[in-house]
Order: sequence, then structure tokens, then C-alpha cells
Amino acid sequence: MSAVPQGRRSDARVRLHLPARLILLTGTQHCILEDLSATGAAIIPEEGLPQVGASAILQCEHIEAFGVVRWARYGRCGLMFEEKLPLSQVVSLRHFSDNFAATERERHIERARAWVQGKSRIV
Repeated sequence: MSAVPQGRRSDARVRLHLPARLILLTGTQHCILEDLSATGAAIIPEEGLPQVGASAILQCEHIEAFGVVRWARYGRCGLMFEEKLPLSQVVSLRHFSDNFAATERERHIERARAWVQGKSRIV
């Protein structure tokens, strides 16, 4: 008998809050990657929720994972990956997430500074 109840995840998840893209047959939408494990992810799509059973590709930083939407409710959905992600990729994305806010803040400051100095234009 399995130690994990049917329909429950067996891999630990890392909490994230990173911008990502969800590619569906109906189009691509931006989303927030809320948490990630080697076998799946929870995301918050910016537009509507995808249909349960829909095939999707999740892209975030250096990760691209194909999977199926397993649940969708309360503005969130869960994706189960077709193939397990290497643990090193999950850990690497967690490290990226830990530094994301500071890196983004610095990037925005640099863009603003360049714009004020007339070296760049904001598009």
C-alpha cells in the first residue's frame, strides 16, 4: 500500500512568488508561480483559469515543464508535470526566488536612472 494518499503529492514543495508563463492550446498567459515541486506546481493565472485536464507548458526562468492541469479553483490552479523536474532545478529556482525582489528593484532603479539621463526610453 502507498504511503501517500491517492491524488496527493509526494514531493515537498518550495514556496515561490515568481512571474511565469503558462502556454495552453488556447493561448499564452502570464501567471505567478506560487509553489513548485519536482512533480508539479501551483500557479495564479492573470487571466481566466484553464480547464481541468488541459495540457500546458509552464515557463519560469530556466524551467520549462509540460504537464496537465489537475485542479482549478479560487483563482489558482495546479499543474502535474509529465516528467519529474530534477531536484537541482527546483532548488536553483528557489535560490533565484530568494534574490528576485532585490534584483528586480535594482533593475528598475537602473532603468529609471538611464531614462532620467536620456540614455534609454521606457517602452
